[in-house]
Amino acid sequence: MTDDEPDTERVQDAAEDRRRERAELAEHASRELQGRFNEFNYPVSSEELAVEYGDETIDLANETESLGSVFDRLVDEQYESPTEVREAVYSEITGEAAGMEEYNAERDLDAIDEGERFEGASEEQGENRQ
Repeated sequence: MTDDEPDTERVQDAAEDRRRERAELAEHASRELQGRFNEFNYPVSSEELAVEYGDETIDLANETESLGSVFDRLVDEQYESPTEVREAVYSEITGEAAGMEEYNAERDLDAIDEGERFEGASEEQGENRQ
């Protein structure tokens, strides 16, 4: 290899590091969105979500983006649950469908939803006792 040729392995490693960083930031943004989509009556459309969250921003690797613009790209979509909404946002901000290469066993969105419902019920019970 000459000095003019790029080190293929180094270039691939750098690309993988950037992809991993984007995925980690998208994961962080997804965690920040937990509980934000619970107030809707489902099914809900991407247009309704774009209106509701138009001014809220999420921080990505090299930019800040409004949730409204994320939902604007998901035209004519219907979501049946908060979990579906979070997965759609995650897929959109990572730029690729969440596949097995992005699977995270610690990221159990159904359990998170269940926990949020339990916390909400506990808070309501506490308020009713007062």
